[in-house]
Amino acid sequence: MFRHVNIDWLEVYAIEDPRQYPCDAEYYRQHGWMVREREYGTRVYKEMFTLLDAHDEPLLEIRRAPYSNLGRDGGIFPVESCHIRLHNRTCYAAAPVAILRDFMARYGYTLVKIYRIDICLDFEKFDFGDDPGLFVERFMRGRYAKVNQTEIAAHGVDQWNGRLWNSLSWGKPKSMISTKMYCKSMELEKVHDKPYIWLSWMGDAAHRGLIDDPINHTKRRDDGTIYKPVIWRIEFSIKSSAKRVFVMEGKSRKSNVIVMPHTLDMYDSKMKLLTMFASLQTHYFHFKHYEEEKRKDRCKDKQLFRFEPSDTFYKIDRLASHTAKSKPAERFLTILRNYRLTHTGDEVRQACDVLIDVIEKEMTTEMLANGTAREEIMILRRLIAERIGHHDKPIGKQTEEIKNIISLFDDQPF
Repeated sequence: MFRHVNIDWLEVYAIEDPRQYPCDAEYYRQHGWMVREREYGTRVYKEMFTLLDAHDEPLLEIRRAPYSNLGRDGGIFPVESCHIRLHNRTCYAAAPVAILRDFMARYGYTLVKIYRIDICLDFEKFDFGDDPGLFVERFMRGRYAKVNQTEIAAHGVDQWNGRLWNSLSWGKPKSMISTKMYCKSMELEKVHDKPYIWLSWMGDAAHRGLIDDPINHTKRRDDGTIYKPVIWRIEFSIKSSAKRVFVMEGKSRKSNVIVMPHTLDMYDSKMKLLTMFASLQTHYFHFKHYEEEKRKDRCKDKQLFRFEPSDTFYKIDRLASHTAKSKPAERFLTILRNYRLTHTGDEVRQACDVLIDVIEKEMTTEMLANGTAREEIMILRRLIAERIGHHDKPIGKQTEEIKNIISLFDDQPF
């Protein structure tokens, strides 16, 4: 069975080497890099630039110089904070994790955590012969039911003879792990062509690939006829809130539980990627045949993939029972002591904007479910309330999220 596993997104939160600070665009120009610098930064970082490789192709992107930093009273991020993201082209290199590691080691960066990583499997047919397009159609007609992540978003075309679905996603946008299944070859041909992905689908001397011709996107059958395969993708996006993983060894998932950190070591080879994908799909791409008047967990499994040997399982999860409660961070206490006395209203609003961004991107709501960092969240709650108090108008989509967080501590004195 022909299939291709890869990383499609890799972004880390890191700290610059204080001895080299600032590692800005000019720093890299002086070290011989070609740099493409954006005129403006992001909501959190003042600077954003891309480093180009020897062929003038983008290699990786750096966002640095946080607006709210510990160099100012009340700042919340170390001044050396930055985000490093591999360009999508780099993700399809032979060893993307090694490229990132080597770069960070060369320039003295300290890895804090994986901010986001996407793992994808591209294939023409499921391992048991099912056509992905027909599987999606049958799922949307209720033939199958998904076990986890029951929130669905779908994209397709309404035709006279029925609806054609080309993309499904499961899970909430801010979930620790989200799942997508979509027609990748259609996306490449109709939305945004990426020649390096077509090239990655080609085989080698030992193995046939998903395609034979990366220009015409075709493949030769065993009988010699040429056709254009339809390539589908299943993709898992793992966010920064995945602090730990459970490693389940043996066929019983309740035995031999080992706690492991969520690190780059888990993704630095094709074999490890395939193991990780197999583990994720076991939990997050699990379907049942629908049977009327029968509980879902008692319905027959829909077999889609065959991974052998499958004696090792990973389960991404938050570990409230295995994670010690953290002590209040000094930077949060500094904010609490000084924001009313030493900051103007504009500065307070700017600091809170950053914290709101943390809520959206760092999964603060998910972390609250663990019962960790309670004192820090109390301080965060006060700052958010302060932010709301400075607004004459609602703050849009963020309002409900903020209210939910505040409501979690309504039993506490404000």
